[in-house]
Amino acid sequence: MSMKKQSESGQMRRKFDSVLTKLYIIFAAFVLLCFGVYFIKLVIHPEGTLPWAAVITVLCAVIIPFFFRRSLRCVLRAAYIPLKAVMCAGMAFFTVTFIMLVGYIYLFQASGNSIYANADVENVYIVFGAKIHEWGPSQVLAARLNSAAEVMKEDSGAICITSGGQGADEPTSEGECMRDYMINKGISEDRIFAETESYDTLSNIKNSVKLLEELGESDRQIVCVSSDTHIPRIRLMCSRAGVDAEYIKAPSPKWELIFPTLVREYMSYAKMLIMGH
Repeated sequence: MSMKKQSESGQMRRKFDSVLTKLYIIFAAFVLLCFGVYFIKLVIHPEGTLPWAAVITVLCAVIIPFFFRRSLRCVLRAAYIPLKAVMCAGMAFFTVTFIMLVGYIYLFQASGNSIYANADVENVYIVFGAKIHEWGPSQVLAARLNSAAEVMKEDSGAICITSGGQGADEPTSEGECMRDYMINKGISEDRIFAETESYDTLSNIKNSVKLLEELGESDRQIVCVSSDTHIPRIRLMCSRAGVDAEYIKAPSPKWELIFPTLVREYMSYAKMLIMGH
């Protein structure tokens, strides 16, 4: 290759590298915002091992290449720019799909009624579990339970399944804690059944349907009760499991928790696509 062609090739690589650097900064800033906020949320309101592992992996994958780019350039040489392009593409994919997911969630929220009530059929309200503490349900879970208690007071013939197992950092099963909360809200204990083996959304659905069959109540109309940001994923899971259901959307948590909640939903959708649940 002539000196002129080598010079032109080098200039093109430098220009391409410069463009990649600008794109990296833009997309990395958005990724760091999303997972940085979620990291803070995990510090304040801890969850299981998987969220911690996912957040730390993403943060390291974005931060380390930026701060050690000179060392990586020397070590990787010709492979540095292609790998940088792959990183940019990955972060761009996250940015675009995250925005699409948020749009999907809020478009779903805008459609349909937030409260289901049909006195002509016998209903069973399945309340999906969330984090519990020593003192009781988290704010997110309390909002779900309050919505279920409200509609059950109007629907006197309905029963309720409180669904959720016990996490490693939880004092008891979510299902039992939720059942106690509902009783304290004035719902008769003979109308509430705790399902205590579930560990994710799909098992909430499957185990609750199984419990209904064991109770001889499988003819009831299933009504899923959960946070408005969670309901779209529940609908997808019910469709996959062949479960016909209606939905009650409990209010979102405080505004400062909405963004990390959406990041968590993104990771849950990614897990669903990869692992099928």
